[in-house]
Amino acid sequence: MRLAAVLFFVFVSSFIGLSYLNAMSRPEIYLSSDRISKGDLIFVRIKAEKGEKVRLKWRGKEISLMPDPDGGSWRGFLAADLNVRSGRYKALVTVSPSGYKKQLDIEVVDKDYGVRNLTLPEAMVTLDEETLKRVRKESDIINGLWGLPSSVAVWSGFFIKPIEGEVVGTFGTGSIINNQPRSPHTGVDLKGEEGTPVKAINDGKVILICDHFFTGKSIFLDHGADVISMYFHLQEIDVKEGDMVSKGQVIGLVGSTGRATGPHLHWGMRINGARINPLSLIDLSKEWEE
Repeated sequence: MRLAAVLFFVFVSSFIGLSYLNAMSRPEIYLSSDRISKGDLIFVRIKAEKGEKVRLKWRGKEISLMPDPDGGSWRGFLAADLNVRSGRYKALVTVSPSGYKKQLDIEVVDKDYGVRNLTLPEAMVTLDEETLKRVRKESDIINGLWGLPSSVAVWSGFFIKPIEGEVVGTFGTGSIINNQPRSPHTGVDLKGEEGTPVKAINDGKVILICDHFFTGKSIFLDHGADVISMYFHLQEIDVKEGDMVSKGQVIGLVGSTGRATGPHLHWGMRINGARINPLSLIDLSKEWEE
């Protein structure tokens, strides 16, 4: 009888201890939404025990998460590209060494961004063979950036707009140029006078400076953790490849180089490889401070 009581006590103690450990290792998961429009973002915050590593996978890709300095909280973004199929997708959170796993159900929904009609000189629309070769070569250079390994995050806190001009070209709109359907607009066009200073939206590294047919004088900044920003049609560029820049630092001047109808800034973003609305990042990154 005494042996049975001892065994029962050991069993109950072990069960309580295991339950306590499971409770301690179960992270707090916060999503700004469980629905995401194409070209949009979800802010993710996961609180775990200090010393534990949190990983997040979505649509077959490892999502970059940034740990807080105290190591108890991890933050990042889920991004849906303009071309992703609508539907429900599972995101998997894993925590080590506890072994905790949890699936999150994320719904991707369609969004009507409208259509814009543009009229440009025919030479900018119907390209000759030599120009086509140039465009293909430049496209290969740009596409090579999306395959680069993820770098350590150098940005912090909220992101800022590169200039304060009003939006004159919205993200995601379908394009009809000289009555011909073209690819959707994958950035935001901000109004700006020629020579208006353009600022880095956060700390980052200059990974490409170029002067291309479509984008003109351009800057690409790698902010780390799979966050890349782009600045097109510049009049001047005030940085060089390899430079580290700070949030708010002037990196160039608004212009109308490349295929542009007038001076403005085309500002684009890629997060985890997805083309997203830059203004969504401005809004959601404010939650980073909370």
